[in-house]
Amino acid sequence: MDLIDKELIGKFKKGDRKAFSEIFKLYSDNVYNNAIKLGLNHDDALDIVQTTFYKLFKKHYQFKGDSSLLTYIISISLNEIRRKYRKEKIYVDLEDEMDFSDEDEKRDKDRVERLKEIVNRGLKKIPLKYREVVILKDIDGLSIKEISKLLKISEGSVKTRVRRARLMLKDVLKDEI
Repeated sequence: MDLIDKELIGKFKKGDRKAFSEIFKLYSDNVYNNAIKLGLNHDDALDIVQTTFYKLFKKHYQFKGDSSLLTYIISISLNEIRRKYRKEKIYVDLEDEMDFSDEDEKRDKDRVERLKEIVNRGLKKIPLKYREVVILKDIDGLSIKEISKLLKISEGSVKTRVRRARLMLKDVLKDEI
């Protein structure tokens, strides 16, 4: 965390609305993208962003600074995503996040789309608790320790879930690829 982050977080913890607005600009895309990667559609992901930042604003005083602000925000959003999954059955819908501006890349677009569909189907078949760890580890690049803190489970449990998730995905995808 650099000096600007510390200063911004200090203002945020004191209830500064401008600091909160800056934090929203910095981190809302992270929350949205994680919601999409965890299987929510565009509208549901926007709802998660709104709810996450509403809760962050209302409970700004609870942020202790033990972890990064992004980790804290992701923690709130994961709880909201889990709540949404419990309330209704959600299916994975991976959004096209690639920009195919080069001619060579355009020719590969169909292949990439096909692979995304295959992975999408595979992810649908993996329970949420495994899907979220494999996305956090392999796509978002979080460490085992960070995931452990986020999910409030032991590092050993994270390692086990990551391994099981990868095996499940491999098993589901073996006939597809």
